[in-house]
Amino acid sequence: MKNNDILIIGGGIAGMTAGIYAKKSGMQATILEMHENPGGQLTAWERNGYLFDYCLHWLVGTDHGTYHDIWRETNAITDDVQIINHRTYAKMVDEKHGEFIVYNNLDEWEEYLINLAPEDKKSIEKMCRLMRKGNRLDQFENPPGMRSVLDYFSSFLHIGSFFPILIKYGKRNCQELLEELGFNNQRLLYFLNRLFVGRDFSAISFIVMFGWFHAKNAGYLLGGSSAMTRRMAEKFSSLGGQFRFKSKVTEIVVENDTAIGVKLENDEIIYADHVIGACDGHTLLFDMLKGNYLDDKIKKAYADWPLFTPIVMVSFGINDVIESENHITSYFKEGLSIGSTKIESYNIMNRSSYDPAFAPEGKTVLLCQFESPWSHWENLEATAYPDEKEAIRKDTVNLLEKHYPGITEKIEVIDIATPLTTARYTGVWQGSYEGFLPTLDITNELPMKLPRLKNFTMIGQWLYPGGGLPPSAQSGKWAIKMLCEEKKLAFKSV
Repeated sequence: MKNNDILIIGGGIAGMTAGIYAKKSGMQATILEMHENPGGQLTAWERNGYLFDYCLHWLVGTDHGTYHDIWRETNAITDDVQIINHRTYAKMVDEKHGEFIVYNNLDEWEEYLINLAPEDKKSIEKMCRLMRKGNRLDQFENPPGMRSVLDYFSSFLHIGSFFPILIKYGKRNCQELLEELGFNNQRLLYFLNRLFVGRDFSAISFIVMFGWFHAKNAGYLLGGSSAMTRRMAEKFSSLGGQFRFKSKVTEIVVENDTAIGVKLENDEIIYADHVIGACDGHTLLFDMLKGNYLDDKIKKAYADWPLFTPIVMVSFGINDVIESENHITSYFKEGLSIGSTKIESYNIMNRSSYDPAFAPEGKTVLLCQFESPWSHWENLEATAYPDEKEAIRKDTVNLLEKHYPGITEKIEVIDIATPLTTARYTGVWQGSYEGFLPTLDITNELPMKLPRLKNFTMIGQWLYPGGGLPPSAQSGKWAIKMLCEEKKLAFKSV
């Protein structure tokens, strides 16, 4: 065991971020990753010259703010990275209600909505006004327990006119927001409800997300997931950090309520001064720590908090250039099934229409994505699994043929990633790719420190409803700040 020697379980966004700041602050850091590559869910895979991206569609913090500082400090974003801000969030198509476009620029969307529903002009203007102020909401630079009165005062000043909105809608869902806005146009209400409302989605999350889009602070990084992972991994390695791949942790070794190292799948024990858990939260707490050191809030979260429904992603390599007016189109149809999953909607994304990294010249990558509950997959017998994937393949090809007649004969590659793929590759609990849903209270985060357990910190998306890359990265930075304060070391971000 070396002084200030840190073991980080998991080589995803949280683990790499923690490793980078640990090395910058003078600590020894080793990342243990169960697979042969870093990135976790921030990943893509190559098939016959096509690149199929699992994760990155847009990233909060591409222009400014606390998240932007982290992306710059970890090399996730550099001066050489091209950022694309899409004109639209999505096009929505319903067999009964027609088409509906969601623009990222709120000025354009406001004009579009008023033309669609002039009787709701005041309500539309109020909704867009709320969203424009959403970009003012930023994150704290310091973690809980390290914030001064000045930190809170500075945050209050920065939020400014958004503070009353945060107080008013912080405990409300989107349904309550839409009811208060008082829309009358039924077509408009139908599509706004389809955006998020069906799952008790947080009104603040809805407002803030479009504020980020409007301010061009939630763009797409050209090159996608694999390029972002590569930049961060190279930064960690260049600082002297060590990756150990194919090193699956099965147990956190604890003595006298103190984490002293980890045990690998091959029974090897690696000792450390401090252990940081940057992997799946459920695996970490209930398997590696055997359900010990849980407080009531953690128990309630994993028992009661709703999760993101897992997704199935079917990626197609097309030997032709397919033009799409919008990079994402969401289709809504009653009574539809893909494979044996009954669905209400599915998305088709033209990924190579804005990123040439995904397909060779003259070719196209299309992605068909839909939700499929974990209960549908968790007990699926091994012999039934390939049959289900084959059924999904046939059904999604038929859907593509419907939208792009003649495309079937141009399909060169098909790759299907199911919830079981996600769980197998990253260990993510119940295939929930972003963990807990951001419901009424998006500030209802879980603790990074566990009761009674010393020399251990937990980071990653399972701490925060809504999950995703930015809070995962921020938790990695916070963990090292806390550790530096504990060890009386100078925290360094550059």
